[in-house]
Amino acid sequence: MLDGVGVSWPGGSPENTGLILALIVGAYFVVLWLSAVVWTARDIHQRTTEPMAQIVFTLIVLIFNFPGLVVYRVLRPPLTLQEAEEHRLESTALTRELQQNPPCPRCGYEILADFLACPRCAMPLRMSCSGCDRVLDPSWKICPWCVAPTSAEAPVSANGGERPAPIQAPPEQATAPRSTDG
Repeated sequence: MLDGVGVSWPGGSPENTGLILALIVGAYFVVLWLSAVVWTARDIHQRTTEPMAQIVFTLIVLIFNFPGLVVYRVLRPPLTLQEAEEHRLESTALTRELQQNPPCPRCGYEILADFLACPRCAMPLRMSCSGCDRVLDPSWKICPWCVAPTSAEAPVSANGGERPAPIQAPPEQATAPRSTDG
């Protein structure tokens, strides 16, 4: 039929063409299977340092092919080692932020709320108010409790030098009602 027209089968006969096609499809699935095994081995090495788990999961995919790959995907550790380490570091950082006693910025020693300097490295952390002896942040300009200036050049108060007089708020000025005429 096809021989009379001048067209022949690629393998010479339909049986040979089927055999060639079966070899190509088989080779394709073997390559997929081997790549799944290699991918599994590489992926499990990124997820655990347990050599037994690495061997078992790789053998599951090697023996059971694609159903083994599905089993591996279900049972594998959810995070890679790098992701687990990043998660641990984030958790540690958040825990430190939430602690009542933060660490010293220079040496990491735990600083209590009323410490003026780090007892380990002597880094000044806070200062004491000259008027009320409360602990102040170095960035503050005045003490929020007694309104004393915090700088070393603080002026002497008029009330005997003990505590400066509190700052009076300016009296409210009476304002005339505004007209809504436009």
